[in-house]
Amino acid sequence: MAVTRTIEQQIAEAEARLARLRTQSRQLENGQKIILGGMLLAAARYDHKIRAWVIKEADKAVTRDVDKKRLQPLLDELRAMGDAKEPPREESNAGQPG
Repeated sequence: MAVTRTIEQQIAEAEARLARLRTQSRQLENGQKIILGGMLLAAARYDHKIRAWVIKEADKAVTRDVDKKRLQPLLDELRAMGDAKEPPREESNAGQPG
């Protein structure tokens, strides 16, 4: 015997499904932003033209104080790199007498 659902139940189920789809969509978009942001930061640390563009765009586009405060350490790091073509190399003790 088939169970008949009321219209209200069908609406509630459809709304729940829509909410799940919206959550999935946000998760996908956030993941894409994280990957693209990481890629852009890696490029900015390597290429002075990209670095200059990132700094300029951040100064122009980021207007909320809370966002500026969050980005400040990163922008300071990029500014300190100046026109260097390559990022500073991390010091390593590998292969050196200890």
